[in-house]
Amino acid sequence: MRALRRLLDAVVGTACCVVLATMVAVLAWQVFSRYVLNAPSTFSEEFLRFGVIWMSLLGAAYSAGKGTHMAIDLVTEMAHGKSRLILRALVPASFMIFSVLVLIVGGMRGVDIAAGQHSPVLRVPMALVYASLPVSGVFIFLYSVLNLIDVLFGEREFPDQVEKITAAGD
Repeated sequence: MRALRRLLDAVVGTACCVVLATMVAVLAWQVFSRYVLNAPSTFSEEFLRFGVIWMSLLGAAYSAGKGTHMAIDLVTEMAHGKSRLILRALVPASFMIFSVLVLIVGGMRGVDIAAGQHSPVLRVPMALVYASLPVSGVFIFLYSVLNLIDVLFGEREFPDQVEKITAAGD
């Protein structure tokens, strides 16, 4: 399980880093071309918009895997015994349902609908933009399965202390 989690972390984390680095480079080009060359770039705005979509959804998957997503855990922290275990298992279980029904199934419908469309400037098939939904849905589902197994077998708490500190920015 840990090997699969490390592999998922490496794939999603690397993808996020590549998308972010590319977005920074395109944004730098946009500023340079606008203010130094006085010839604004035509592709950068659309490219950055699509990059934000992919970055947001991949980041959501990574956050779900780390357990640093937004959650209200007041009731869970007050519960004890089996009720606490059930409440802790409820989050990954609901993530699994959401990722399958909304992101994967709904996202594939969106990909099918957008299959014949192209973006106005880059001429990129819009199916590639909408593909961010099912791709992130698969990652969220896989992370949620791992999280549920960890909760049920007491492998670790979500998020652990290191992840809490990292997410808080301390």
